[in-house]
Amino acid sequence: MRQKLLKLQEQGKPVRVAVIGCGRFGSMVISQLAHAPGMELSVACDLDVTRAVEALSRESEFTMEHVRTKGLAQANDAISQHRPVVTDNPDIAIQAEVDVVVEATGNPDAGAEHVFDAIMEGRHVVNVNVEADVLVGPILKRMADSVGVVYSLAYGDQPAIIDELYDWAISLGYEVVTAGKGTMHLDENRYSTPDEALARYGYTSEDVQRMNLNPKMYNSFIDTTKSCIEMCAVANMTGLVPDVPGMHFPSVGIQDIPKLLIPADDGGILSKRGVVEVVSSHNPDGSEIDDHLRWGVYVVITSDSPYLRACMRDYGMPMDPTGSYALMYRPYHLIGMEALVSIGKAAVYGESTGAPQSRVAEVAAAAKRNLQVGDVLDGEGGSMVYGNIMEAHQADADQLVPIGLSNGAKLLNPVSRGMMVRYGDVEMPEEGFAASLRRKH
Repeated sequence: MRQKLLKLQEQGKPVRVAVIGCGRFGSMVISQLAHAPGMELSVACDLDVTRAVEALSRESEFTMEHVRTKGLAQANDAISQHRPVVTDNPDIAIQAEVDVVVEATGNPDAGAEHVFDAIMEGRHVVNVNVEADVLVGPILKRMADSVGVVYSLAYGDQPAIIDELYDWAISLGYEVVTAGKGTMHLDENRYSTPDEALARYGYTSEDVQRMNLNPKMYNSFIDTTKSCIEMCAVANMTGLVPDVPGMHFPSVGIQDIPKLLIPADDGGILSKRGVVEVVSSHNPDGSEIDDHLRWGVYVVITSDSPYLRACMRDYGMPMDPTGSYALMYRPYHLIGMEALVSIGKAAVYGESTGAPQSRVAEVAAAAKRNLQVGDVLDGEGGSMVYGNIMEAHQADADQLVPIGLSNGAKLLNPVSRGMMVRYGDVEMPEEGFAASLRRKH
């Protein structure tokens, strides 16, 4: 890909990119684009235009007067001269003369609509918005296929790089027993609130001011919701399923992963093979595991060839005591800094770095506390519900409310702490774009 991108650079025909959402992920994408060959930022879009300008000006000298646009014609004129623009209007980002749209808002409803519109406009899409993907990703993927554009999850975020490891293993003929990621997990954090989240995550008040962190987003990281959403995306890409609803979240170091995340009959904790699982970098008492995988991703693999299993051990792969299961892992993921791999692959090769194949799993809402009649749910990362992954057929049979559609739902029946929220328990809010798309397809 580097040779093709360098050629585009030499020809003065770089891949033109629009980024919708200039938070931490989008800002990383924008900064990396300033240094990468054969790709350039054309449009930075955010409801807060000042934030978009700040993201752009980190790498170059731009001011609001230089780059803001309010019209499509003005945007296209700047793009033709290889000058970036900023806007608060996502329609401009989508309809402008760009090749790839990066959706990085984090809002599942707005994100689903942006991706849908970009596909209908004939743009390749790199979807950072995993919340939107687990709600309607399979639908959007089918639509993208039908019009001949790429729908892709973002390389550098865990789901896509887990899918890369899965693809590596299956392409070599290995069986993937488990695939997943590491995170900082403590059971007590499952019921955390946004007010507590940043301190629980380890940030100081100075960090919060310097980094402009979103407490609700970070609360979804530590209460297991985000991990469940990411593993749901992996399940829909690969066909792997959670071993149990909510997963195990075991505390385990790198060397012990292939000893633990294997079938119970072979000394592990799993009831079946072919599952997604998240491992914790911390022990239940809060102490950090020495060889943790907090920032990484992994697959546990096996082969029916004794010779190949012996070769894996000879080349230093962590294995279980019997030499049957081996671990392949990547220690880091660099989120927005690596998303350009997806941009380049979509534009140059017409391929994704991971996309859902079918709806295998769902992330449903569970109560963080005893919920009373009249309570209005505050959705992902809030103080009232967390997300619980399970197989989609189970969620459908029990009529469970997806976490991504729960925000604004009003309780008609009390729901006890730890119990799942069912459609019959709530009055759903006015149907948004994602809910409408699910219902129609």
